Amino acid sequence: MPHEDEKVEHNMIKNVETIDGEMNIFDAADKFLKAKRRRFPIVEDGKLVGQISQKDILIATTNLKSQNWK
Repeated sequence: MPHEDEKVEHNMIKNVETIDGEMNIFDAADKFLKAKRRRFPIVEDGKLVGQISQKDILIATTNLKSQNWK
């Protein structure tokens, strides 16, 4: 098959690991550590609503620390 005919759908992962939007931020951090991934899609009621990154988790936990450990 010529390269110009190669489609994304033939190379994508179809069984995608996701995070529920209601998941606790520390549980999400643990999932990142175990899965060794940079990002997860966020799914609510079976619909994609966004994505979260390791950086997003780091910022959220740092904000919690600054609010609670003064």
